[in-house]
Amino acid sequence: MSDVDVLLTRFADHAARRRVGVVAGHLAPDGTTTFRGAGRLTPPDGAAPDAATRFEIASITKTFTGALLARAVVTGDVSLDTPVGDLVDEVAGLGRDGVLVTLRHLATHTSGLPRAHLSTLGSTLDVLRGVDPYRDHTEAGLLQAIRAGRLGRTPGTGRQAYSNSGFGLLGIALARRAGAPWADVVRERLTVPLGLADTGTRGAATPDQVARTAVGYHRRRTPAPDWNLDALPGAGALLSTAGDQLGWADAHLRPPDGELGAALRLAVAEHAPHIGLAWQRTWRGDERPAGKDRLLWHSGGTGGFRSALVLRPDRGDAVVVLTNHSRSLTLATMRLAAAVG
Repeated sequence: MSDVDVLLTRFADHAARRRVGVVAGHLAPDGTTTFRGAGRLTPPDGAAPDAATRFEIASITKTFTGALLARAVVTGDVSLDTPVGDLVDEVAGLGRDGVLVTLRHLATHTSGLPRAHLSTLGSTLDVLRGVDPYRDHTEAGLLQAIRAGRLGRTPGTGRQAYSNSGFGLLGIALARRAGAPWADVVRERLTVPLGLADTGTRGAATPDQVARTAVGYHRRRTPAPDWNLDALPGAGALLSTAGDQLGWADAHLRPPDGELGAALRLAVAEHAPHIGLAWQRTWRGDERPAGKDRLLWHSGGTGGFRSALVLRPDRGDAVVVLTNHSRSLTLATMRLAAAVG
């Protein structure tokens, strides 16, 4: 076994001891991929997951919404500074202190919108109990809540404040500009051109994909309900495989020609301190090295799934970890990325 094989095997075996199923994958600078799965899709004796197992990727979905925005900018449909109210009538004039919320603000978590338009106590208790906190959400209800609420700060000021509501609103805006449902726009403009056939929403899954989709677990033997993200699909509605996720990483590390490649380069560029269009950007040490990122990454979690995708543009490689359990793997994935290189 190669050194990467050994590292991935050890990582997956160790991670699975406290979870249900885990898949870890590495994309090498030459484009080759290595995957290792461990644990079970359903305890105690289900099959082990592999590179073709579909998982909810949760907030990694935001990188697809960010790329949709980038592609709309490249084609001239919108600009990063288009006010979101120009595209979504229900939130026309959304802003504070004379500053309107723009698509850039939404994509960089600098809009001033809260993390979610939910009761904080209620949503926290729901998650701890394994209940879907978004079960009663609708697009109309989300837009009404955004319109009725108050921004936490002037858009574009202060540090980024993570907002699922903001990315949900961004997805709605881009879908309306395209004149099609968000999932259809993702498929037409991103996943089909890049050959990511296993990346999509639950509602669009084929029978074969349904058969390859993992069951999420709140605890090791307690299945979690699917989260209803119909109101804000741009924030977290996609499912994918480890194979497709490394394909997504490769497209950003080695962008294709044309508009799509230009869009992916725009998506990972810095648009607010330490963030691209959804992508988190972590520098090497305290100083920004000349034009180099140490890491581009995003993670995600729903009631029964956790995901993490880490890219290293200066080395040209990437690591993905997916699990059908609610215990986080983000920090462990960062360590794995460091270990493989």
